[in-house]
Amino acid sequence: MGEIYFPSCNFTKASPQAARKLRDLLKERMPVAGCCRADKKEYPAGDQALYFCQACRETLEARFPRLEPVNLFVWLDGQEFPWPDYSGLKVSVQDCWRDRDHPEIHRAVRSLLRKMRVDFVEIPENRERADYCGNLHFNPERPEAQALIKARPGTPLFQFPEEEQKIIFAGQLEKHGGLPVLCYCNRCKLCLEMAGGRAIHLMELAMG
Repeated sequence: MGEIYFPSCNFTKASPQAARKLRDLLKERMPVAGCCRADKKEYPAGDQALYFCQACRETLEARFPRLEPVNLFVWLDGQEFPWPDYSGLKVSVQDCWRDRDHPEIHRAVRSLLRKMRVDFVEIPENRERADYCGNLHFNPERPEAQALIKARPGTPLFQFPEEEQKIIFAGQLEKHGGLPVLCYCNRCKLCLEMAGGRAIHLMELAMG
């Protein structure tokens, strides 16, 4: 059984330097696929498709049913790797709603943070209780945010004007108490930054 790495196009766009470093690291060990939505290669049945983007997982499950999707953070947690040392860095962890049924990812994320000597805190809506995925899924508590959503019934959050999204996501950012927010979802990170927060993708940390 082999592995194939499926890069995240959204992460590559947002963090090109880290994405390039990750690609160079993994291509020494395994094939690197093209975009999961466009790749038309035939891969051996039973091989592991390594991903770290939630949208990639959904696409892999639909387009490559003969492959076994494996989260890259879970895979990396079992490898010998020269992890960077971030002693003194403290973050607040933002779990993703799309990973609420994946405890193996929750464990790997925190294990990697410990290996990089990152101090972290948890918000109540963590792990399987996660209820946030940026402008894909969010039920805000603030009255002003609820009013904006009520005014656009049936409209997906990602179609709201950016200024309204900033107001809606401010409540989620507030839960993190002013700390940098550690994300492992591109959409979670993007929308917390939209609200004015400092968000860090776990893969950015891992790649130094």
